[in-house]
Amino acid sequence: MNREVPTEPPLLESQGPPPGPRSSLLAHPAGFWFIFWGEFAERCSYFGMKTVLLLYMIDRLKFEEGTASSVVSFFMAASMGLPLLGGYVADNFLGKYRTIVLFSVPYVLGHVVLGFENVPCLFLGLTLLVVGCGMVLPNTATLMGLTYDQKRPGQPQLLSDAFAIYYGAVNVGAAISMFAVPYIRTRWGYQIAFLFPAVLMAMSLVAFAAGKPFYAVEEVRRKSLSPQERRQRWTVLRRIAGLFIVIVFFWIIFDQPPTTWTLFARDHIDLQLGGDCSLDPDQLQGLNPVFVVLLLTPITGLWHALARRGIRLRPTDKMLIGFALTAATMAILAVAGFLAGEGRVALAWGIVPYILITSAEICISVVGLELAFTAAPPSMKGLVTGCWMLTMALADTINAYITPFYDARIDRLGLTLTPGVYFAAFALLMVPVTAAFVIVARRFNRAQEQIGPS
Repeated sequence: MNREVPTEPPLLESQGPPPGPRSSLLAHPAGFWFIFWGEFAERCSYFGMKTVLLLYMIDRLKFEEGTASSVVSFFMAASMGLPLLGGYVADNFLGKYRTIVLFSVPYVLGHVVLGFENVPCLFLGLTLLVVGCGMVLPNTATLMGLTYDQKRPGQPQLLSDAFAIYYGAVNVGAAISMFAVPYIRTRWGYQIAFLFPAVLMAMSLVAFAAGKPFYAVEEVRRKSLSPQERRQRWTVLRRIAGLFIVIVFFWIIFDQPPTTWTLFARDHIDLQLGGDCSLDPDQLQGLNPVFVVLLLTPITGLWHALARRGIRLRPTDKMLIGFALTAATMAILAVAGFLAGEGRVALAWGIVPYILITSAEICISVVGLELAFTAAPPSMKGLVTGCWMLTMALADTINAYITPFYDARIDRLGLTLTPGVYFAAFALLMVPVTAAFVIVARRFNRAQEQIGPS
């Protein structure tokens, strides 16, 4: 999926593989498993709730579709923007463990409050969820990395394996909940559907808190930067700023499945599977984490196969492929929109875009964050993570103003943005965006060759 990528990415090919064989599960410290199950339940909770949020506002709270899409986008933006504060609070005041435990409480309550079907409870619940997610998200994986530094020092392969398993937990948990919560909603209603994530989040809190004796011992202290460190930070940020700005356009498209893609599935895709069995429109969102799990290994294997043949793609080359796949995604959706008209198209038209956008995610999100980390010194890795999440927050804020135009009439232009027109506009937008990325990537690569990784 997922943007909740580990804060210690695997090494780039140019760095060479870390020494030593792959580890067994028994070699991991006990604290890892408490974090693993806690994160699994937390991601189940978050993504399950987010999957049904749009239709909840439309069906039960009677929001207009454009307004509901804006609210979802603003919620996602806040959830991705607040982690910068969450990391700062943990690093300078509370520590990671106490921050996670303390702010998991409003996280649990947010799901419960959402179940009271009225508008004030909606916004109160979303506020609690933003605070909980924003404070918890940036600290879980970081605490895991610190735990390995103290409990299993000098074992980089073990740490790499841990983050791979962690990333799997994020996507498996998301996939399960994104199919399960709409199913619960359809059969037992929204109140029960929101209680399910609440229970999962409570389980996450219990699992995480129980592991305290096995986590790293934290030393919390405020740090002041020297003038040289400040200059170094600005140098690194300028080097990656161009890449990050262009990547915002990828996130704008990637984060529309909970809004415009769900509305398109509801109105224009045949969701029947045969007999009396059918999918709910918001369940299609669960295809993304499923395809992450299925495609991550083959795509990574492709990079290694090309390298063995002497075709060594730079990280920016892989990201360029991701931008091309993003353009293709929107082109497919545009064709589906034009073919559907006022009717429906086959389910395959709803599945293929998820295959393409997930492949683009693996090329852009996983590779991009890894590249940013190699460009940053150790003292800046947390800052780079925060900046990466801010690109998502910016994209979701833009979406809050864009998505209401889906299937809407623009009187000044005398134009109705039907699904076909709306998606085609994004496909065309990706042409200059991809060209801009080529220019930015070329400058970045030249700077890297001259300066080298920090």
